[in-house]
Amino acid sequence: MVSTSEKPQPWAVPAVTVSIGGGPAQTCRVTRETDGTLRLGLTSFAMVGVDATLLWTQNGRGFSIEGTVVPQPVNSIPGVYLRVDETAGGIERRRSERVAVHVPVVVVLPSGHLFPGRTMNLSVGGAHVVVDLDEVGDDALITLAEELTRGGRVNVEFLLPDGPVDIGCQVGGGGDEPGDVRLLFVDVTPQTRNRLGAFLDAL
Repeated sequence: MVSTSEKPQPWAVPAVTVSIGGGPAQTCRVTRETDGTLRLGLTSFAMVGVDATLLWTQNGRGFSIEGTVVPQPVNSIPGVYLRVDETAGGIERRRSERVAVHVPVVVVLPSGHLFPGRTMNLSVGGAHVVVDLDEVGDDALITLAEELTRGGRVNVEFLLPDGPVDIGCQVGGGGDEPGDVRLLFVDVTPQTRNRLGAFLDAL
């Protein structure tokens, strides 16, 4: 992973994107409790023991962390509580900064249209992807703009050195151009996560 002295603090930014148990991405505020747990400002139910992935941008850098849903403490503020690590300082060890790397991808829209592109950065929890617009016609460009929107679901094939992986993603936001999007991985098998982690560790 890329090393940095900057400490990722999801509670220090206005909002993060979170996927619980591989479900749809939600946006919320994060608060760090005195015992080191993180409280997500969500009113939805989350089963204890389920994994959660948080993505956010801090000082122009993308970060992600993984945690596990824990019981809501007695007499505490309502929300979903996560244990990121067994220690209060666990954020630093469990963080996953997105690595600047160009990996070929194929974005599959809900309509079935395929668009080749590449990653601008990548982590085990998400990616910044740019679609190659050079060969995209007007009709296809309209379809891309209509379907690749914030909150939408797409499948993306990442062409890793050890072979392709297909990952279900939710669009977390976009840039100025069609096909320039930040993606949150919401359907990732443990095997795929391990392959992504090994690839990023080797960079």
